[in-house]
Amino acid sequence: MLIGVSGSAQNKSLRADTALLNFFAGRWSGEGAFSNGAKIAAEVSFSLSLDSSWLVYEHRDRLPNNWKATSYWGVDGVSGRFVAYCFDNFQGHRSFESNGWRNGRLILSGQGWLPSVGLYFEHFIYERTGEKSFKMSYETSRDGISWQVGDWLVFRKEG
Repeated sequence: MLIGVSGSAQNKSLRADTALLNFFAGRWSGEGAFSNGAKIAAEVSFSLSLDSSWLVYEHRDRLPNNWKATSYWGVDGVSGRFVAYCFDNFQGHRSFESNGWRNGRLILSGQGWLPSVGLYFEHFIYERTGEKSFKMSYETSRDGISWQVGDWLVFRKEG
């Protein structure tokens, strides 16, 4: 996670949590499955941007799937909370909050509203599974208590 240091909200500087950056920085390739068993594969990368204020996460599904997203992970300069903003090729945009990288795990939690569903909750879970591997799971919930897996992938670092 990126951590805020002293200063007013307007000029708060940010510094990187080296454990998170050292682990995620670079390119990754992953494979997994949707909840119905259909296979999924993706390429992702993580890099610092905007004077190291944000960790940029690029996600590109491999065919036949076509989801693409760019996310910005960092610390909100006003609240001091770890946040993530995700923009995708389906014209979607979502925001998430987290307690940050703890014990090799990051949970990005958010909520949304859809006409067909109403209020729903969602989270992405990133779990370190080895020196050069992590598992990403996407889960949704109608009540914020019982969760259903949407998909999961295990990524391995390239190079």
